Amino acid sequence: MKRTLLKQKTQACYLRSGFLALAVCLFLVSVDLAQSADTRIAFVSQRLDDRNAEIFLMNSDGKRVRRLTEHPQFDAAPAWSPDRQKITFISFRDEPGGIYVMNPDGTNLINLTQSPEAKEASPSWSPDGKQIAYRSWGIFNANGFFQSDIWVMDADGANQHNLTNHIASDHDPDWSPDGLQIAFYSDRDKAWEFDTWDNRDIYVINADGTHPINLTNHPADDHHPTWSPDGLQIAFSSDRNGNLEIYVMNADGTNPINLTNHPAVDRGPDWSPDGMQIAFESYRDGNLEIYVMNADGANPINLTQHPDWDRGPSWGPVPSLSVASNDRLATLWGKVKRSNTYGVR
Repeated sequence: MKRTLLKQKTQACYLRSGFLALAVCLFLVSVDLAQSADTRIAFVSQRLDDRNAEIFLMNSDGKRVRRLTEHPQFDAAPAWSPDRQKITFISFRDEPGGIYVMNPDGTNLINLTQSPEAKEASPSWSPDGKQIAYRSWGIFNANGFFQSDIWVMDADGANQHNLTNHIASDHDPDWSPDGLQIAFYSDRDKAWEFDTWDNRDIYVINADGTHPINLTNHPADDHHPTWSPDGLQIAFSSDRNGNLEIYVMNADGTNPINLTNHPAVDRGPDWSPDGMQIAFESYRDGNLEIYVMNADGANPINLTQHPDWDRGPSWGPVPSLSVASNDRLATLWGKVKRSNTYGVR
């Protein structure tokens, strides 16, 4: 009799455990579906004024387009904060142009840089959301051209400091997912006597500005790097095949692969938060539009399909699943690093 009762209790325990496991699985699936549905892409468009550009927002399938900024001066280069609570962008509404931050609905605009001497552009958030890397220029170098450097500031605009401080022009920083490095592109290795723009390379530096490394080291023009969410790859634009295309390479610069391979101009890649897709801008339909493709370059889709220019996509991050300190409550916060399952390396 005791053995029978023990067997029944054991079966009941397994049954409850099974139901619990099923509930957890269903919860995880629902969270993943909700995250996929909740991703959004900020972008720049001139669809309401051919002489001006504003920041817009759309769902990741191109639907529900809404305008975030409304100002007679140029707004561009949106970038999401890791917690999805803020969007930085550049604006010329206060000369000579600086970096602003706003809520995802376009409210509560704040000028972070407020520099009357220099222009700032290309903001990129650190993974912990505490700092913003950006490009600043406005000082003539020894060659008679504007010197452009990579700077970093706190998320509230405080503690601005120069990371690269190089006589060449350094552009478009992008922070690695682990926060240890910053990718950017530079013409510091070009032949200055010819003064051409066809030999920019992708570099990485430590987050404190030390140890710069040329990753591409190619005679063509390589620019606009962006890290994959898992930190294993960097997508970038290059004209090394005679036309501007989207490439991907390992984070150490090895194994560059042409993803787009189209006769039109393709540029400005940005990874989806799960690393499965890449958004970019392209002229392939005769007009500058926002496209999305699989991370291996397959299945390109025109998201915007508008007669006016749409460009500069920035894919909003998705909150990750985490276990609370009591090991019982699941919460959504932070940023997840997911593996690229397409096998492109």
